[in-house]
Amino acid sequence: MRAATRVKVGFLLCLVVLQPACTTLPLQRPTAPESGSGDPAKRFPGLRCCDVSELRFHFTGDAFLERAEELIRTARDYILIDSFIIVDDEKGKHVLGLLRRRIDEGLRVYVMTDSCSGFVSGFVDGRTAVPHMVELGIPVVEFNPMRPNRSARLPKFLYRDHRKFWLIDGETVVLGGQNIWSVSLDSPAEGGTTDSMVEFRSGTAARELADSFVRQWNAYSMEKLNGADFAATPGGTSGACLWLLNQERFARPLVGRMFDGLLSAAEREVWLIQSYTMPDRSLLRRIRQATDEGVRVNILFSSAYASMDKFYYSTSYRMRDLIRAGAVVWEYGHPLSHLHYKGVIVDDRWFAIGSANLNYRSCHLSKELNIVFEGSDLGAAMLDNLEELVAASRRVGESEAARRRGFRYLLYYLIMFYGG
Repeated sequence: MRAATRVKVGFLLCLVVLQPACTTLPLQRPTAPESGSGDPAKRFPGLRCCDVSELRFHFTGDAFLERAEELIRTARDYILIDSFIIVDDEKGKHVLGLLRRRIDEGLRVYVMTDSCSGFVSGFVDGRTAVPHMVELGIPVVEFNPMRPNRSARLPKFLYRDHRKFWLIDGETVVLGGQNIWSVSLDSPAEGGTTDSMVEFRSGTAARELADSFVRQWNAYSMEKLNGADFAATPGGTSGACLWLLNQERFARPLVGRMFDGLLSAAEREVWLIQSYTMPDRSLLRRIRQATDEGVRVNILFSSAYASMDKFYYSTSYRMRDLIRAGAVVWEYGHPLSHLHYKGVIVDDRWFAIGSANLNYRSCHLSKELNIVFEGSDLGAAMLDNLEELVAASRRVGESEAARRRGFRYLLYYLIMFYGG
């Protein structure tokens, strides 16, 4: 057996051994507080922001690109961008070119990306945009570089910055699932992802994200920033509140608690809109608990994966288990567009949107950024969009799911459980 093969086999054996001890959600289910009772700030983890105004959503790449162009054009002081993937393909170069022109006009622009961009770009046209940004003179840092000499620093070597957020002038926050490359920014008809970004104003959230950005920048750059140089404008007085879940510390996971809180709050129906998921036993138990209590749990996946078929196999492997746990599984059927949207809707009342997938990686091995909020009026756009997604989807039955249990499906599930 060749050395490389032995390493792969050993890695897979480790996954099999370690998997039973790994949980996506907390082991003990907390009791959800009754509506209107108790301290609402304790309902979910994260930062409570009650100065929120102008909540708006962008559900396609071309819609977000149009808005991003406007934000770049009208910014007055600074733009901070943290994007998991930035590729120097057509749309990536377009956005970076706009930023470079604003730098020439005196705007302060700083960009962070995960070093995983270099890995992901191997599956698509284009390369990681870090060299291109350096050539353009755009200040950029790369989070947790994937270098061979760092591979021994497990599990921190696996820790990635999966967040996607833009902060404009300390006033406007935009966050969600859209990266900076053509796959994210093309329209669905052109093969771009079906995704989401949510935009709002909140001085509380802006201050949190500016400080988070500066901390990470200073950890990886010789050019140090001062958080006091990035003012955050006080938010609105609309009375709208949300929880900002900025999971940025390796030892302080928030995502699993968020998903658990949402499932615990459900009384009638849950929609988990997910690009993909690799459920473990804890998640299957949670779904069974919810369905046993009469809650309908819908999980909506993508059916189009283009060249990233590893996600198709890894997601498909557990579909039968999800159905047996009582979930209703849907497959988004757009022939060209991959569903990259990560959202949760509970009883048409609780809403979550952001970067986190419902898997072990997002819960424990990634920096993630989500918001949770309450109110069908605030979430009306998500409810309307859900109708469109369901209309383009089909239900997957147990017999079909059972056919997706071959060795290739298992292999990719084991690999992507940590790596996806």
